[in-house]
Amino acid sequence: MPSNPTASQLLTESIIFWSLGLALFGCRLWSRAILKKSWKRLQADDYMMVVTFIFYTTLLVLLQLSGRYATNQIQPSQLASILADPQQIANRIIGSKIVVASNQCYLLTLWGVKACLLTLYYNMTLDTPHHLLVKITIAYCALSLLAIELTYSLALCHPFSQYWAVPVKNPQCATYTHYCIIQMVFNITSDMLMLCIPLPFIIHSNLPLFKRTMLIAVFSLGLFVVLAAVLNKYFNFAAPRVTVYMIWDIRETGTSVMVANVMCLWPLVRKVTGWSAFLRRSSGGSAEVLTPEEAGTGFGLKGLASCGEGSGGYGDLEGGGRGRCGAI
Repeated sequence: MPSNPTASQLLTESIIFWSLGLALFGCRLWSRAILKKSWKRLQADDYMMVVTFIFYTTLLVLLQLSGRYATNQIQPSQLASILADPQQIANRIIGSKIVVASNQCYLLTLWGVKACLLTLYYNMTLDTPHHLLVKITIAYCALSLLAIELTYSLALCHPFSQYWAVPVKNPQCATYTHYCIIQMVFNITSDMLMLCIPLPFIIHSNLPLFKRTMLIAVFSLGLFVVLAAVLNKYFNFAAPRVTVYMIWDIRETGTSVMVANVMCLWPLVRKVTGWSAFLRRSSGGSAEVLTPEEAGTGFGLKGLASCGEGSGGYGDLEGGGRGRCGAI
């Protein structure tokens, strides 16, 4: 049976995931600056990621504090000794209040990442039949977050102060089991909906097979986010009376932030590695001359990058028409 993570474990994993996330976040901004030829021309999804990264950082800090104070998740065998110690009760009340705050940061991190990617997809699919699916997914994500918040605040634990009571009258105020089921369903279904947006768009394009494979691999990284979400809830359900969820919150949100930023790195990778010429050669083209579409994206797929100064837009999937600027 899983045990409560130690303060050292929480700190170590937080440092690792935060450092990787920060590095990729910095590379994302650098990549955008390369593409836009200015640090001052960041786009909406970049600012969303700035806010999301603040929530992510706050979550990691709160998890450290919660782990040091403990929470109202108590093993039955420990209950008598804890109730006999007023200091332990006070510490667990503080820790449980921190859990309430950290849960909000956890949600806002995950849904902030969704907002960043949906902004990308919204611009990427302008003037295409896939745009309606993006709008539906945006509405679903917004309504799902509202449903989760209302369920958490109004339906599962009464009064709200029971979330930090020691001991609790309702086990759901400590274990969050029903809440986790609701959150998991909305989180995973919205992630799967989001995966359905770019993949058909790429598969049915006329791009060379190698380029399509590269793009599919990048956008399929979202499957790792889904896997992390499933594992998080699996261990939460397997050990409802311990705080192993803290470790998995770190892993899930860290994976989500990293994947969202990896999707935005092509201009930087192209500049550092010279892959643009390699990809041109792999598809039988010239290594010296790039179309406006490939100069913006490296793959020639509409909307996967913001407009370069000289392009004014992107060709469509067939390489002919013009579309509005994308988000990466």
